[in-house]
Parts: sequence; C-alpha cells; structure tokens
Amino acid sequence: MRRNQLQLNPRQTGLSLIELMIAMVVGLILIAGVLSIFISSRQSYSINGAVAQIQENGRFALDFIRKNTRMAGYMGCAKSSANVTNDLNPPANTSLAYDFTIGITGFEFTGSAPGNTYTITSENPSPVTGTGNWAPTLDSSLQNLVIPGTDVLVVRNSIGGANPVYLTSDPAPPAANFSISIAGGVQPGQIMVISNCVDTLIMQATNVTGGGTLVVHNTGGSTTPGNFTNIITSNFEGAQISTPVSVVYYIGKAVDGSPALFEATTDTTKVNGFNSQELVPGVENMQVLYGVDTTGSQVPSQYVTANNVANWSNVVSARVALLMRSDMGAVPLPAAAPQYQLEDTTIKAPLDTRLRQVFTATIGIRNSLP
Repeated sequence: MRRNQLQLNPRQTGLSLIELMIAMVVGLILIAGVLSIFISSRQSYSINGAVAQIQENGRFALDFIRKNTRMAGYMGCAKSSANVTNDLNPPANTSLAYDFTIGITGFEFTGSAPGNTYTITSENPSPVTGTGNWAPTLDSSLQNLVIPGTDVLVVRNSIGGANPVYLTSDPAPPAANFSISIAGGVQPGQIMVISNCVDTLIMQATNVTGGGTLVVHNTGGSTTPGNFTNIITSNFEGAQISTPVSVVYYIGKAVDGSPALFEATTDTTKVNGFNSQELVPGVENMQVLYGVDTTGSQVPSQYVTANNVANWSNVVSARVALLMRSDMGAVPLPAAAPQYQLEDTTIKAPLDTRLRQVFTATIGIRNSLP
C-alpha cells in the first residue's frame, strides 16, 4: 500500500535523457568560456611580461653604451686626437686595449651593412672562431668572443675619481718620479693620463712611494704593458691625472648560452688586455653606424659602417641599433620568421615564440661637437 502511494505521488520528479544532455551542453559551454578567458588572460600576462622585460633590458643596454660613447675621446681637459703622447711600450701602445689616441673605432660584420639581409641561423649562436668576418679585421683580443652577424663598438676615454688628483711637481728630465696632490690617488700598475689642456701624456705607474704621494714611472719589466721611456718633456705641474680606459661593446654568448651584450674594459692583469663581463641579457644583434664630418662643420655629413670610416678623428656621432628578445613562449608561433630593420640592415630572426623589439639611439660625441 505504501509502495503504491509513493508511485502515485504527484510531486515525484526526475530528469529525462534529453534534459541531461542539454544540461551537459550548457555546462560545457560555460567551461569553454571560462577556459577562453583564462587562456586569453594568461597570454596577455605573458606578452605584458615580455614587453616589460624587453623594454627594461633595452633601456639598460642603450644607457650603458650611451654613457661611454658620449665621452669618447675625453682625456682630462684634452681630447684623444690632439697632442697625445703614449709612452706605453710598443706594440701595446697601438693595440686595441692601450691605443688611447683614438677616441672611437669599431668593426663591421661582413654582410650586415645597410641594404643587406642577415639571417640568424640559431637560437643561441656560438662566437666566431676567426677574425676575418669583420672589416677591418677583428682584433685578436676579441677572438672567440663575438657572435656572427653583429658589429663591435670601441670607445676610449679617461675616468677621474671623486677627488681629482693633480701633479704637484715638475720633474726635470730624466727624473722618473713626480709628486701628486692626494696620497693613494695613484696605485702601482695604474695607467695614467696626465693632461694640462695643451699636451696629454699616457704612461704607467711602476711604483708609488713617499706615503702614496710619489709616483714612479720607470722603464723595465716590472709592469705590463710598461713604459718605453720615463722622461717627461713638457711642464705638467698642476695637470690633472685620470685613468684612461678602452671599452668594447659586443654581442657574445652568456653563461646560459643565450646572446647578451658584453663590455670588455682595459685590464693590465689580463693576457689580452681586457676584462669581459656580461651586461644585459637578451640582446640578439647590434648594428652600428658612424657619423662622419667631412666638411669641418662638426656635424655628421653622412653615416657609414666601420670599414668605410677613412679617419676616425672625423667621427662626431654614432647610431646604435639593438635587437632585443624575450624568453621563449611569449607569443604564439608565427607563420613565418619575422624580420627587423636595424639601421637599414634587415635581420631575419629565428622562427620561435619570442617577442622582439628594436631599440635605436643616436649618440653625439661631446668632444667632437660644437
């Protein structure tokens, strides 16, 4: 009797197969919508992160290059191309690390000049083992450091400390020492640029005595590269003393194998005269053009590649273009390998899921401008 009453209860309900299928379809539509929003948000987050990464790295890279390039040729109150005597031992005094008479120079990779197309054939290319792929021929001190398809920029200037150091005595030839204004202002082995705004002298301190105020700049094999003479022929009393440095910017292979911007600076303790360090990751390519003044107006008449600069003293500015890249997975895989313009050079990037952007700066060399 109870069973029949339950069967005849008008409030007894249930789901038919059709209703169940409709409910499942609606549920799937809702899940698909939520997944679409999630995927879109995740992709936007990935792109925004890649953009921030590229912009930050690109800004840092250009700031590093801009700072030193702007000061190219600065040698105290003089400039590197005027009345500079380099007393460092030959042939070191004409090498890339120690030839401070040229404020700016560079190397152009063959086949990457404006109007050409260069294809990056590998995600993480290895440095070129030879030096003949650049014009002029890449200096041997940079061998096995620079990846193919990229230019090399070299700038030279002098660095002063927070407290300027001055030469306080006029050494009479053939004296091999002179006094300085601040004890400890010069260290043994330090390369010095001494300038009185008329003449400039470059030499190396072989020793510092007198409680840190008497600098000895003798000849001999006690320092590297050393001096070939210890005679000061001009009156440098009151001249300021600073430290000359050659800075090389190039694209090399980082510790993780990816391309990065490197900076090599003069270091007398290294065999090749340079200490290299990674500055900014994710720099895939660099192209450089040099603004040459051919009319004496102190403004660039034309921008040319390094192998077309006839006289580096006439370079008054530089244009630097960097191709920056993000980590993998920032964007969907494109249908074809993307191409980018770096100073009218077409760079064909690998087909991958990285985001890329070009950063360009025109840098005036202060010592060469009006």
